[in-house]
Amino acid sequence: MKKFLPLILSLLFIIMFCPQPVQAANVYWQIDLRDDGSIYESLTLDQPLNLDTQEWKQIEGGKEYKLERKLDSWQAYQALSQSLPIKAEVKNYVVFQRTSLFLEKESAGFLQEVAALNEGQLRIRIPGAIGENSADEVKDMTASWELKRLVVMEDGHKLLTATILDGFMLAVVLFGMGFLIIIIWFISRMKRVNDLIQERYSLENIGQEENLDEDDD
Repeated sequence: MKKFLPLILSLLFIIMFCPQPVQAANVYWQIDLRDDGSIYESLTLDQPLNLDTQEWKQIEGGKEYKLERKLDSWQAYQALSQSLPIKAEVKNYVVFQRTSLFLEKESAGFLQEVAALNEGQLRIRIPGAIGENSADEVKDMTASWELKRLVVMEDGHKLLTATILDGFMLAVVLFGMGFLIIIIWFISRMKRVNDLIQERYSLENIGQEENLDEDDD
C-alpha cells in the first residue's frame, strides 16, 4: 500500500489544484423564412454570450439562454452586424420565387465567435423546395449545418437554393386562366348559335321555302 501512496497523493493534487476545463455552451442557431417574406431568427445556448447582443432580444426565463429577433426581409437581415454572414439573391417570377444563399466570409466575425463556444448547429427553414445545397442534412424544408464546418467554408460558398411558390399570385393566375377559358367557351358557343341562325334564316333558305309553298298551292 505504501508504494502506491505517492501516486495517490499526486492524483489528489492534480484533481484539487489543476484548473478544470469549463464546459462550453451548445449552440442552436435557427433561421425561419416565413411565407410573407419576413425572417424569424433565434440563438439558443446553455450559458450567456460574452458578446455584444444589442441587435437581439433576450428571452427571459428557462434554463437556457435564448436570443431572438424578427426582420422584414433578407435585405434587412443583411444590414445587421451580429448575424449569419450570408448574401441572399432573390429572383421573382410570376408565381414563384427563387432564393439563393451564399456565405460571405468578410463579415464572418459573429459566426466565428459563436462557433468557438462549442459544438453547434445552424438550421435554415425555407417554406418551399430546397434544391442545390451544401447542408449536412435536409429534412422537412429545413437545411442543417455544423457551425464549425461553416467557419472553414470558402467565401461565396453556396449554402442553398430554394424555390418558393407565391400562393396569392398562383391563385390569381389560376383564376385568370379559368375565367379566360370560360370566355373562350362562351364566345365559341355564341358563334355556333349565330351560325345556326344564319343558316336557318339565310335568303337562300327563305327562297327555297317560298318555292315549296308555291308548289303546295
